[in-house]
Amino acid sequence: MFLKQPFLIRLFFLTSLILTSSFVLESADAHCITIHFENIRNKSGRIQVQIYKDSETFKAEKPWSFRYVSKADMKDGKFTYKIYNIPSGTYGLALLDDENRNTKMDYSWLVPTEGFGFSDYYHTAWSKPKFEDFKFKLDSHKSVTMKVRYL
Repeated sequence: MFLKQPFLIRLFFLTSLILTSSFVLESADAHCITIHFENIRNKSGRIQVQIYKDSETFKAEKPWSFRYVSKADMKDGKFTYKIYNIPSGTYGLALLDDENRNTKMDYSWLVPTEGFGFSDYYHTAWSKPKFEDFKFKLDSHKSVTMKVRYL
């Protein structure tokens, strides 16, 4: 066996140690966001969660990251989903209940026909909310509720 050779054993051990240390250092600043979805009207399509870091990218609708989430586990209009390895910082989550899976909000007579929601904020106005309304600071694991609104 080639691993019985002392040099290769030390090299294997050192490489494993470096990779493990890098992973631990990398993940020390990474957190999990647990999202509790509520008020989802059906299992058609999927949920699109957009992660924003500031008001400029939210206004421009250019998310830092996004996730497509299956509604298969939904029961009574609710389910939970976790996003892992998010670095510390300020974030805001926006949701689209993309019932037809076309990745965009659909409208009829200028009124959205699909659901939308925001992290820990239920938007009742007709205009788009401000990033400040639904942003949060992430410096440890965080749990947010996103209640979907349909017009």
